[in-house]
Parts: sequence; structure tokens; C-alpha cells
Amino acid sequence: MKSITINDVAKHAGVSKKTVSRVINQEANVRSETRNKVQESIKLLGFKRNPLGMALARNRSFFIALLSDNPSPGYLMNLQKGILQSCTEQQMGLFVYDCSYRSQSLAKEIEELVENTLVDGLILTPPICDKIELLQMLDANNINYIKIGPKNVKSGECIGFNGTQSSYDMTNYLMKLGHKDIAFILGHPDQDSSRRSEMGFRKALSEANREINESHIVQGFYTYQSGIDAATVLLNQTPRPTAIFAANDEMAVGVLYKVQSLGLRVPDDISICGIDDISISTKVWPHITTMRQPLVTIGYQAASMLIERLKTKDSGLPAKGQDDARITDGELVIRDSTKKQPS
Repeated sequence: MKSITINDVAKHAGVSKKTVSRVINQEANVRSETRNKVQESIKLLGFKRNPLGMALARNRSFFIALLSDNPSPGYLMNLQKGILQSCTEQQMGLFVYDCSYRSQSLAKEIEELVENTLVDGLILTPPICDKIELLQMLDANNINYIKIGPKNVKSGECIGFNGTQSSYDMTNYLMKLGHKDIAFILGHPDQDSSRRSEMGFRKALSEANREINESHIVQGFYTYQSGIDAATVLLNQTPRPTAIFAANDEMAVGVLYKVQSLGLRVPDDISICGIDDISISTKVWPHITTMRQPLVTIGYQAASMLIERLKTKDSGLPAKGQDDARITDGELVIRDSTKKQPS
């Protein structure tokens, strides 16, 4: 059976091949009446575009890549869900590439990845989005990318999370419950999100004229095990904190395990909370109170921003400004792991 070509669609719809191409690529400069006519012809003829042929013709792969070096599988899973949703809608493919932020050869490694796969653009997650040598290489080679959660939201197109405000809000919530000894577990020192969360924690205590107990601020690494390790330190202190706030849910669940392994009750003896609202926060008991980070939405928007930039490049239109930054807010999700302190 003869396969249907773009020429067949153009002939059936009574338009040019270029117009059909614009409709297929969802370009804006097509009248709605013409677009509907072409889409109807595509449907009637059963036209399917050939990704390999398009890639060869344009020296493109119609794939984007997600670069990550993040210890939280729940964080990446939710980001990927949003990115894949956007890619599916836009008929793009996705590579997921794990790499090491601390690697001295990271920039060269990614340069070779782009050359070998013809990947059209990159989504950079923290802390990779702040690797100066990598960003310089991408800019020098005119490689399109979007950053998620960079230190400087004015350094190019990016999307981020208001971690400072979210941590501030969570700390205020714990104080409203009557907690006076609140501990905080930091995130990975390589990631600026940890610094932002600490700022929100300190700001809330300072504005409430609460003395900050530095021994109640313990280093974590955004992993389940680091939550256990940090909780071990905190639970051996005197006075013992009445609430432990972890900078992500992975660590909060580690804290929950350690608290319960010592025979302590959550939230009767100790309240626990985190940030992100990944699925693990409701797969343990008690369910974890958290600040919801809209990771699926962040992933979707990051992919959509990147794909829109690629379409602009394809169309030959002038590129938009490179300072488009979007910041998303958190949402307090109150569950069973926090409780009001007795008066």
C-alpha cells in the first residue's frame, strides 16, 4: 500500500506543501480556515509524518534531553511526567541523561551527547543548571536550553520554585501549632534550593523574635538516608526538637523512620514535615505534611518553553528575549504528621 505523503495532503486540501508543513509543525501564521482544511485532509487520508525523514531533512532529531544529577527519584519522576506530557502534545521525543555535576569533563560530555544524538535542546535541572563551564559551552555552540531552578533567575529563560517563601510559610505554620524547638534539615550543599529553604526558615524565626538554635540546623543531602542520619543527630540533642522540618520529602520520610524506630510517636511526640509533595509522602504512615512543589507543572512548562523556542528557530522569526523567568509558588498540604502542641 502506497504511503500518504505531504504532497498528497497538499493536493487534497488545495494548498501548498509549505502550508501543510506549517500546520503539521503547529506554526501560528496559518489562517484558521486553512488549518482546519489541512487537518481534515490529514485525517481523511490517514497521513502520518515520518520522524526519521524530517530529522534527516532538517538535521534534527525531534528529541529534547533532560539532564539531571538529583538524588531524589520522586523529584525527577514528577518532572519527567510533566515534560513527557508536553513532548507528547508537541510530537517530540525525550532523552533522560544522568550525569555528574562535579565532573570536570561535564561540558565536553554534553557537547558530545548533542553531536552524537542531534538532540534539539536541553532541559537543565539543579545543580547542573548552574554549571558555568556547561552554560558557556552551550551558548558558544548556540544550543537551546531551559533551566529549572537556577541560582539567578535573570540569567536566561528558566522556571523556578519559590523555595524561600515555601519554607517561610511552613515554619510559620509550625509556630502557629505552638512548636518552640523547631529543627531544620538542609538539602544538598551543591543545590541552591537548600540555601533558599534555609533563608525562609531563618526569616520566619527571626520575624517571630525566636532565637535560632544553630545545633537544630543539620546538613542533609536530599536523600532518604541523609534524613535518617540527620534525625539521629537531632534526636540525641537536649532539648530534643518538637518538630523537624526537612528540605524535601525524601529526607522527611527518613526522619519518620528514625523517629518511629526509637519508639517515638508521630505527631504526638514529634511533628515532621517536608517540601515537594512527591508520592512517597502519602505511602508512609502518618502521611507527611508538606509544601507542594508543582513539579509536573514545572516540567510541562519547561518543555513547552523549550519547544516554543525551537519552533521560533524553525520558522526563521527573530528569537524572543532570553530573560523569560517564571516562578511558581508552593502550597501548604496539611496531613497527619504534624500536630498542635499542648498549651
